Amino acid sequence: QVAEFAKLAAFGSRNVTALFSDSTNALKPGQTISEKVVGKNLEEIIKKAEGRIIITAFASLIGRLQQILDYAQKYKRQVFLSGRSLLDNMEIARNLGYIKYPNHLIHDISKLRSFPDSRVMILTTGSQGEDVSALTRISLADHPHIKLKKGDTVIISATPIIGNEKAVVNVINNLCRLGAHVIHS
Repeated sequence: QVAEFAKLAAFGSRNVTALFSDSTNALKPGQTISEKVVGKNLEEIIKKAEGRIIITAFASLIGRLQQILDYAQKYKRQVFLSGRSLLDNMEIARNLGYIKYPNHLIHDISKLRSFPDSRVMILTTGSQGEDVSALTRISLADHPHIKLKKGDTVIISATPIIGNEKAVVNVINNLCRLGAHVIHS
């Protein structure tokens, strides 16, 4: 969606002194690529993946999550969610109408083994390498439901926040050691 520049300008005419905003890469010159470009790249990866797909993104980036769900449906993947913030945000966003998907698309993570690998997409937390996140636990072979398999494709669909780079690289290294095909940056 395009930013509502008129709305932002209207705040300026109301004697607003400062706008506090959070943005990854705010100090880098230029513009970030659009979500449409990110979406096209994600779609191409999802379309070509043969085994299971494990994707992590910011649990609060509802537009990206919607894109991922749309591609899961398009390429006949069943979705499994792992991570408390992701489960909570998906439920809130769906209840508010910000995210839409058919009831049959998302399944309980405990049913993961009931589906062939070629039809599985796991959406998980951990894009920043957080110690107790689902992706970190997967990378340490410590997740109760998800054991990485050779041939799994792991997509880290987020840029590391400053200070998290080492944790993210550690997770990537661990995933690679376990035989995953990891796509990031």
